[in-house]
Amino acid sequence: MAATDPQRQLLTLIREFASEKSQGERRMIGLKKRIQELGCEVDVANAEMEEVKCIKETTEQELKGNELQLALNEASIQTLEARISIIQDEISSVGSQVEGLKKKLHEMSLFARCLILMLR
Repeated sequence: MAATDPQRQLLTLIREFASEKSQGERRMIGLKKRIQELGCEVDVANAEMEEVKCIKETTEQELKGNELQLALNEASIQTLEARISIIQDEISSVGSQVEGLKKKLHEMSLFARCLILMLR
């Protein structure tokens, strides 16, 4: 009976490891999806910023004296640049989390291999 107790503990440990690995993989998939979403947001923001820049140039050519319009366009550009910066920071953060998860999954994989070798 004493011999089965360590085996049960080992099997429980393996099940817990498999569960954690699965959760980590699901989280990594979620983070990769978020990176894609953020990439799309960056593209949209870049397109919006380009559009605003074109509007600014047109406004300067057509309404040289209209300082109010220029100020609004500048504010739009600054807002979009700030938004892009925030998105890029979040992409960087998510990328770091993905790298951390990759490292953890690699370590867990090595641990699992050790457990499997111990079982043999």
